[in-house]
Amino acid sequence: MKKPQPSAELMFDSAAYFVAKHYGLSIQQVWDMSISAFEKSFVWASAAERIKGEEMKKATDGAKNKTRVESTHGPMPFSEGW
Repeated sequence: MKKPQPSAELMFDSAAYFVAKHYGLSIQQVWDMSISAFEKSFVWASAAERIKGEEMKKATDGAKNKTRVESTHGPMPFSEGW
């Protein structure tokens, strides 16, 4: 299978969907924006998503480092031999 060439229309549709989803707008509201407003909205939405991803990674990594599971070797609490 040959990798499809990206089309400008598909890229704009994807960017418009991203902005609409991020800001809770309809696609029509995004298409009605001025090009300047769209560019700024796209940049801010991208930056916000990047920061959110970095924060989620930090939280996940921090949780992984703090999670410890005690060994199950040996008697269990409240069992004979405890």
